[in-house]
Amino acid sequence: MVYVAGTGRSGSTLLGNTIGSLPGALSVGEVKLGFRRGLVEDGFCGCRRLVRECPVWTSALTETFGAIPTRAEAARLDDRLAAAVRTRTTPWWLAARTSTEVAELSDLLGRLLTALARAADVEVIVDSSKLPAYGALLARSDRLDVRTVHLVRDPRAVAWSWQRHSASQQVSGFEEDMERFSPVKSSLMWLESSSSVAALARRDHRGRIVVRYEDFVADPRETLHRIAEFAGLDRPGAVDRIVGGTPGASELSLADSHAVAGNPNRVRSGPIMVRSDDEWASRMPTSERRMVSAITAARRWVHGY
Repeated sequence: MVYVAGTGRSGSTLLGNTIGSLPGALSVGEVKLGFRRGLVEDGFCGCRRLVRECPVWTSALTETFGAIPTRAEAARLDDRLAAAVRTRTTPWWLAARTSTEVAELSDLLGRLLTALARAADVEVIVDSSKLPAYGALLARSDRLDVRTVHLVRDPRAVAWSWQRHSASQQVSGFEEDMERFSPVKSSLMWLESSSSVAALARRDHRGRIVVRYEDFVADPRETLHRIAEFAGLDRPGAVDRIVGGTPGASELSLADSHAVAGNPNRVRSGPIMVRSDDEWASRMPTSERRMVSAITAARRWVHGY
């Protein structure tokens, strides 16, 4: 499987759905949040059906749990996952500690993700839950071969995006308000994510590859070739079926996803133009830009920002 790690508002939904459009792959969105967003709150799948009515998810959930979890059962599972992978648990994961709870959750997720692959008849599942500790939890499962794609984006662009009320390129009928954070909080989240993903990946012999969002939108063909080779999806002509145009003016042909949670534009499929989103450079207040730059200075240089 491919795990897209990073911080929110970095383009993980677009990247995850692009990887999931490769032959033999499927994007399932943010599985970490899927139990609450999809089952407790009756949310939509990327296929535009309710998660409880999606044939892929209902098949996988039934195989894993014996039946589709009730709202109360899904809420309890969401609480268990949240407790196991919250940010403050990172030192625990770095120490390579374990527990009965972690063993149970990693086995459950392994069974669910392999069941999703069988239900969709694919080889590789793409989970874009992003959280570093959740990626470490997945890596504990003997059922999964986790390949981590560390997605990063300029923290000033991330901070600006966190102040938006709505997502870009939303599909009519699937709009929803986006959660908002202050520039200070989003900067600290970016800093913690950059450090934690790198530190936890060093414990995994399979390692990770780092993908800058800006490089992806500038030349998606080159970026996708790197990811496909890393994930074992590099088949002749596979990338060219998805990416058209030239660097700087590329068009993606996205397959239907089964993304259970994430950015509202996860329901987009078909042709989509990708372009640089540098609105922050002209519209972000200078004081906020300087604040974000100062907070993230310790890690920005690592990623070339």
